[in-house]
Amino acid sequence: MEHRTFARRVPLAAFGVIPLFAAFTQNASAQSAPGEPTTANAAAPPATAATTASGDSQAPPAPPSPGQSTLPLGSASPPPPPPVISSLASSQTDGSLGPGPLSAIRIEPESPKFPAEVWSDNDYNSRRRIAFGDFGVSLNAEYRANLLYIRPISLNSYTNRNAHWIEHRMRLDLSADYLDKVRIILSADMFDGVLWGDNGDFGATPSSNAGVSASARNPNVTRPCVAVPEDGDPLDPDSYGYTLCEQDPIRLRKLYTQISTPVGTFRIGRQPIIAGAGVQANDGEGRTNRFGFARTGNMVDRILFATKPLEAFKPKEKRNTSETEGLILALGYDRIVTDSPQLFADDASQWFTALIFSQPEHPLGKNLLATAFHVHRWNPQNASSINVVGMRANNTFPGGISAGFDVAYNFGSTREVSEAYKFITNDPVVDQQIQQFGARAVLRYDNSWLTAYMEFDYASGDPDPNVTTPLSQFVFAEDTNVGLLLFEHALAFQTARASAAGVETLRRLGAKSYPAEVVNTRGSFTNAIALFPQVDVRPVKGLQLRAGALFAWAESDVVDPVATLQLRDGLKIEDDAVNFVGAPATGKRYYGTELDARISYRLLDHVNFELEGAVLFPGDALQNRQGEAAQSVLIQGRTTAFF
Repeated sequence: MEHRTFARRVPLAAFGVIPLFAAFTQNASAQSAPGEPTTANAAAPPATAATTASGDSQAPPAPPSPGQSTLPLGSASPPPPPPVISSLASSQTDGSLGPGPLSAIRIEPESPKFPAEVWSDNDYNSRRRIAFGDFGVSLNAEYRANLLYIRPISLNSYTNRNAHWIEHRMRLDLSADYLDKVRIILSADMFDGVLWGDNGDFGATPSSNAGVSASARNPNVTRPCVAVPEDGDPLDPDSYGYTLCEQDPIRLRKLYTQISTPVGTFRIGRQPIIAGAGVQANDGEGRTNRFGFARTGNMVDRILFATKPLEAFKPKEKRNTSETEGLILALGYDRIVTDSPQLFADDASQWFTALIFSQPEHPLGKNLLATAFHVHRWNPQNASSINVVGMRANNTFPGGISAGFDVAYNFGSTREVSEAYKFITNDPVVDQQIQQFGARAVLRYDNSWLTAYMEFDYASGDPDPNVTTPLSQFVFAEDTNVGLLLFEHALAFQTARASAAGVETLRRLGAKSYPAEVVNTRGSFTNAIALFPQVDVRPVKGLQLRAGALFAWAESDVVDPVATLQLRDGLKIEDDAVNFVGAPATGKRYYGTELDARISYRLLDHVNFELEGAVLFPGDALQNRQGEAAQSVLIQGRTTAFF
C-alpha cells in the first residue's frame, strides 16, 4: 500500500500533520449585519470578542438556555429542561407553537457562545434547537456563488497566464438529539468549488455532457485544478496550468456524536481539528475571513473528553455548568493515519491536552478567553515523534480596544522526509529535527461606524532542503487567509506547479512518500513576515467598506526544495538554491505589496453581497531569472445566502 506522507519538508504545522485540539461545543453564533457584531462563535476556544456597533465590547456569553446541554461535573446532574418560550410562540405560556399538533414543538434560544476572535468577522450560523418532546433537531444551510477573475495568475510567463471562473458551494449542517444530551452531528458540502457550466471535452476525463457546446443543456460537475496537458512535460513546472478535473458532488466534513454525562462531555467521530481560525488549523465555519472565504476546514477522527475540574470542589448550588465560562480541561486521542488494516507500525496517532479559561467580566475588561495546549504525535514506521505547544488569548478592553494573539511551536524528529529525498540526493536516511514557529497578533479599535485594525503574521521558513538541517517551515491553515491575492493565488500557483513536478520526479524514482506534495501551499501563509493594516467604515446599516495594505517579506530565502536538491553540486546549498520559478533564491526576500478592498452589504439578515478587489506589486522573491514578475489584479464577486 502506498504510504502517505507523515512528516513533510515544508512544514508539518498547517497541513494536518500537527493539528490542535477541537472545542467540545457546537460551532454556532448569531448572525449580524457587516460591521454590526452580535454574539460570538460557540466553538471558538481561542477567541476575543469584537466590539458592538456602539463601540462597547460584546455582551458576555449567555448562560445555558433551558434544554441546552452543559458540562456538569461530579455527581450533580442538571434537572430536566423546562419548556422554553419561543419568540414565535410568545402567546403560548408553555413555549409551544400553538394548540393542537404544534403544541409539542418548541423553538429554543441560541446556544451559549464563546467570544468572537479578534481577527475574524463575527458571522456564523446560529444553532437553534427545535424540540419535539424529548427529541430535538437543528438545521443550518448556506449557499455561495463566487466569481473570480485574476490577470495574470502566472506572474512570469506568457502561457497559462490568467484565471477566471464562477463556482458553487452548498453546505448543510444537521444535528439530532435526545434531551440535548445525546447528539449526532452531520455536516456536508455539496458542489464545493464546482464550476458553472457543462465543461470538458466530450468522451475525455472529465467529459462534458454535450458533444457540441451550442447544444449544451445540462451542466456537469468539474472543478479548476493545476495539472499538465497531455502534450506537456510532467517534470517541467512551466508545463502546468489551470485545467479541469473531476469533483465529488458531495463531501462529508463532520460526522460525530456528542454525549453529555455527569462528569463531562464526550465527542466521538470526525470533527474539526480546532474551533475557530487558528494558525495551525481552521474549522472552516461561517464567513469569518476579513478577506476571501473559507472552504472545507480541517477535520480529524477523534475521541474527545471535556470537563470543568474546579467545579467539583464547589458546593452543589454554586457550581457553574456553563460550557462557555470558567476553566475547562479537554483531553483526546486522534487517529491520523491507519493505512494497512493488518499493520500497527504504519499508524499515525496523537494525544492532546488543552486548558481553556473564559471569564466574561474581569478587572481589565470583558470576554477574556485563553487557551494553552500540548499535542504529541507518533508514527513508529517513520520514527516520528513530534510535539506542539501553543497558546491563544483574546480580550476586550474598555474604550473599544480589543487584542489577541495565537502562537504555536512544533518540535521533534522524523525520518520520513529523508527517506523520500534519498532518491534524489543519495544521502543517508537520518532522524531529521523539526523546529517550526508560527504566530498571529491583532490590535483593533471599534466604534459605531469605524474599525481600525492592525495585524502581524509570522511563519518560519526553511532555506535549506538538505536532510541534515531541521525542518523549519511553518504553514498557516489554508482557510486562515492573509490577504486576497499574494498568498491566496499568486504564490499558491507557483508552488502548485513546482509541487506537481516534484511529486512526479519522486514517483518515477520509486519513493514511497511524497514530501514534495506539500510544497503546494494551497493559498496558505508560509515562510513570511507580514504587516496588514486595515480600516472598516460603516456609513449606513448593512453596508461596510473595508480596505487594507499587505506588506510581506520572506522569513528566509524562498526555495523550491526538489529543484534545489536536483541542482546541488557541493556542500553549500546557497549557490544552488532556486525559487519556485527557477531564479536564484539567495538574498531575495520581498514578496511584495498588496492593496485590498472589499464592499459588503447585508440584506434581510440572511444574504451577503460582496465585491472584492486586489492589486499585487510583486517583489524580488517572486521574480524569474530575468528579474520579471508582472503586476497582478484580482476581482471577486460573491453572493451568500444562509440561515
